Amino acid sequence: MSAEIVKPKIFEQLKTVIDPDLHTDIVTAGFVKSVSITEQGIVDLTVELTIPTCPLQSKFKVEIEQKLLSIEGIKKVNIHFTSRKRAGVQMSQQNSLNQIHAVIAISACKGGVGKSTIASFLARALQRKGFRVGLMDLDIYGPSLPTLMSRPHADVAIIDERILPVEVDNLLTMSLGYILGDAPAVLRGPLVSTYTSQLIHQTEWGPLDFLIIDLPPGTGDIQLTLLQQVALDGAIIVTTPQTLSLVDVTRGILMFEKLHVPVLGVIENMSYFVCDNCGKKHFLFGNGTADLPERFGLPILANIPLLSNFHDASTKNAGEEYNTIWEPLIEKIQHEIGKRRANTLSSPEVHIKENELIIDWKDGKFSEISLANLRRACRCAYCVDELTGEPLLKPEEVPEDIKIEEIQPLGHYAVSIFWSDGHTSSIYPWDFLKNLVPPHS
Repeated sequence: MSAEIVKPKIFEQLKTVIDPDLHTDIVTAGFVKSVSITEQGIVDLTVELTIPTCPLQSKFKVEIEQKLLSIEGIKKVNIHFTSRKRAGVQMSQQNSLNQIHAVIAISACKGGVGKSTIASFLARALQRKGFRVGLMDLDIYGPSLPTLMSRPHADVAIIDERILPVEVDNLLTMSLGYILGDAPAVLRGPLVSTYTSQLIHQTEWGPLDFLIIDLPPGTGDIQLTLLQQVALDGAIIVTTPQTLSLVDVTRGILMFEKLHVPVLGVIENMSYFVCDNCGKKHFLFGNGTADLPERFGLPILANIPLLSNFHDASTKNAGEEYNTIWEPLIEKIQHEIGKRRANTLSSPEVHIKENELIIDWKDGKFSEISLANLRRACRCAYCVDELTGEPLLKPEEVPEDIKIEEIQPLGHYAVSIFWSDGHTSSIYPWDFLKNLVPPHS
């Protein structure tokens, strides 16, 4: 069998295998790393996935085998799957994180939205799926992990300046709360950054599939220390439907994007209450779910209702009764990490011309909109009522000569604009702008 004749046919078939997340074939996406064929008709193929835990691996395997075996002369197909390495920060302390496949931060700029609880139960759900998981609590001032893990006073071992994680039913965990116990952490900023760095770089996690990092609420020293020292695969922002929480989602998105950390999506916690008697969903705090993707341009990874028994994550089966929530959430997280690592998407470009914003969609089409009308179209919580959807911003309040002070692209999904009237929470998803001002040639 001539490899020169068969190889083009192999690539022709491989170009029909489509990645549903990237909407492109695996050859164009750069997944196919090597192809060889023997005279006996045996094909050896190396395919590089975006992440080791890629949920599309089995789909790709079946589809590739079927398509290549349909080629005359091919008798067997051996597929070797590898994965892209997580981006690393060039620091000597980074060694403890080098064996971790994916690092995800769980964030909320508003306290009390259930961020730590979700981080803990997500870690347990990942563990039940067979992944090697670590959970780090970086809330130095108010650590929640000891309570959630029912370990208020855990013994923390330090060997050769390496901190050994506390194992709780086979889940590796670490929190300053284990060391402090009930004592308050009375620390100034520099010391907080020092302790944060030590927990990040001196904890000996070993090989992990996922490290979940529970951040404290806000956008302070701890967040900056982490984001500047660790190459995160992405951040997940936890919110609730209330206006106050949604206002802070904007701040979280801007913080992560300014530090070049992709936001994977939003989890809406306490989204609704299900009546025990009739099974009806009651949206006690308003139904902001439908509006979130339009407002922020990010996927809603999960809508988690008010749940009972949602406070003790000390055992592997914690939250197992809610697997219908966790399993789709895990799959969405894996897909979003894969899309960010593939990084094949191209973002539109924007520039200002007199009193208009010009959008180049990078496909030969453009859109133009007046700055005043763009400001009036803002859908942030200051400009639109969360419960009624009625505009709070009166059109006549926007001056026709309003200016843009700063434009910040937000990944591949949106653009943030700071206005001359002092408004800084405008986020415009690209899909929203396309509907607002349809592109033209």
